Amino acid sequence: MPETRRVPPAALAAFTADAIRTLGAPGDMARVTAEALVAADLRGIFSHGVAGGTGLHELIERARAGAVDPAARPGLHHHEGWAAAAMDGRGGMGPVAAMEAARLAGDLAEKYGAGRVHVYNANHFGAACVYAEALIARGLAARATCTAGSWLVPYGGERIRLGTNPIAWGFPCGEEAIVLDMATTQRAVSPAIRYARAGEPLPADYMMDERGEPLEGVVTYEKLIKGSVRALGGARYGYKGSGLAMLVDLDGVIGGGSTRRVPTMRETPHCRVAQTFEAWRIDLLFPEQDARKRLAEAVADIRTYGGPEMLMPGEREARHKADAEKNGIPYELSQWETLRRLGADTGVKPPEPVG
Repeated sequence: MPETRRVPPAALAAFTADAIRTLGAPGDMARVTAEALVAADLRGIFSHGVAGGTGLHELIERARAGAVDPAARPGLHHHEGWAAAAMDGRGGMGPVAAMEAARLAGDLAEKYGAGRVHVYNANHFGAACVYAEALIARGLAARATCTAGSWLVPYGGERIRLGTNPIAWGFPCGEEAIVLDMATTQRAVSPAIRYARAGEPLPADYMMDERGEPLEGVVTYEKLIKGSVRALGGARYGYKGSGLAMLVDLDGVIGGGSTRRVPTMRETPHCRVAQTFEAWRIDLLFPEQDARKRLAEAVADIRTYGGPEMLMPGEREARHKADAEKNGIPYELSQWETLRRLGADTGVKPPEPVG
């Protein structure tokens, strides 16, 4: 196991917010963005955390390139009496628009039974489960999706067109939140980039090269970024993930998202994605007490069919969060080095490890 040191979540959030403020972000927006990044780290989703590939470094890089406006607040388009709304992200920080949209989706659900909010002209929002869990904490069922920079050749296609397009979907079940957070590809792209840069072998049935041949073993970063990730289902059943990615794209279009291919950071820092948030009351059709009881019973029944290794969706992340809140977030030495570089770059002192 790699050597780790623990970082206090509150100190990490304070450092991240201070670093974001150096970009010109108002304090409240810097705090929301910092909390979203730390929330991913708390759950062990380090690819979307503070030191991850889509974390603070990318935000700083894109903001300085003029591709993200740290001071932009989303604008709302809402028809009174409707349970749906759209927001213009205005090219601002992704988590700011996302958390505002999730909150509004929850408000609409509480008023109308179900609520739906689209965000267009937006940026990457981090880990999708963070927003679904915020709604579940209000006693609502929830779903969050987002388009992404293109890394995927559609199943049976010839050129890269689709993103990893994550989906988070969950329910309040007794004392726990059951939340699935998944890419529509075999895996997210950031782990492959980390493998390539570290000289570690890629798993099989994960990436393809420009000719559609498998990328396996140790692959250089230069070769990797010319390739594509496989759709969920792999070489044989990738039509499943490819279809899901297409539907996330089309759903974003309804809410004002782009009708064209979204570029990645390999090509330009100037790109926009679409986010969608849905919430619905679990007492929409039956009394809340009955709905909660039946959900808890269903989870209990599912558990009886599994052994000690079986986990419900989101259970691994919940365990990681409980440990990290108590003992600190476990950062590998490479992540601490990233914090050190970010601190030197922004002039903000990084947090000290606690163990």
